[in-house]
Amino acid sequence: FPVTIGVDVHFSQYQASPLNLNPAFAGLNYCRFRANANMKMQYGKSSANFPFVYNTGSVGFDMNIAHGYKYKNFAGFGLNYFSDVSGDLNFGLHKLELTLAYHILLNKYANNTLSFAVTGGFGYQGFTASKATFDSQYGEYGWDPNGLREAFDRTKFIYGDVGASALWSITTRHKNNYYLGISTAHLNQPRNVFFTEDPSRLYLKLTAHGGGLIKIKGKFSVLPSFMYLHQGPANELNIGTFVKYQLGYLPNDRTSIYLGVYARVNNQFDAFIPAIRFDYKGLSAGFSWDINLSKFSPATGTIGGPELSLIYQGCFKKGSKVIFCPQL
Repeated sequence: FPVTIGVDVHFSQYQASPLNLNPAFAGLNYCRFRANANMKMQYGKSSANFPFVYNTGSVGFDMNIAHGYKYKNFAGFGLNYFSDVSGDLNFGLHKLELTLAYHILLNKYANNTLSFAVTGGFGYQGFTASKATFDSQYGEYGWDPNGLREAFDRTKFIYGDVGASALWSITTRHKNNYYLGISTAHLNQPRNVFFTEDPSRLYLKLTAHGGGLIKIKGKFSVLPSFMYLHQGPANELNIGTFVKYQLGYLPNDRTSIYLGVYARVNNQFDAFIPAIRFDYKGLSAGFSWDINLSKFSPATGTIGGPELSLIYQGCFKKGSKVIFCPQL
């Protein structure tokens, strides 16, 4: 049975889910608003009843507010929904979070920014107990559906959750961009357990990340990035890069194609992740595939699973101020 005090799930295309990566990204986009959606499926061959054991999705929206002047500090807000459902018991987590952010311009050129954010929301967790089977139901004559079943104090519950984050970003005069961030989640360490006498609490999560866009030559750029996660006894590092080729000829034409490769490492080399992405105007679409290389790979046949991401950034009206922002 799943251990509820474990670690959070996350996306391989972590930079394509900005509010999950660091809520301080809220409102820090090309123009006025950003909408994104992510879908990840994992471990396709290790379940007999489902195509994939884990199915994870997220949708988010963020925008900047009080940004009427080019060289003034401004605020942002974001709304993010997250869902993760796994296994035959439909063991699921559904979470809705609201983020409020404030962005401080560190110089008169508005290309050096320090951002802070606070996040609060609610999580719903539960499973379908009627689908569970227990050792006590197996006897001398096989499985007995009327056999003794384990009793739970509750099979679903709602809990509150809070977090805080910070982000620094800069765009150089050569149009290179760099950013570093840190984010904390579960500061209140909620008790998301199914037995009321269980004193366990959800581990606090710390995320450290960074990246940027570096122009190489002509239409080529690289976008290296990393994400380090620490939660309870678990540590994980995701690192890699995209190589970007601009298809358009005008300097501000954002039509581009990206090819990338990433690696995920925890106590061992866990996965190798090739990825592709395409940008057209305000839309970005990405696809990646986890190739599982851990000790679990014999059960999965190295099939970690596919992941799809979509981001759209835009303005509410013509003439909206465009700000310098991290190139995710």
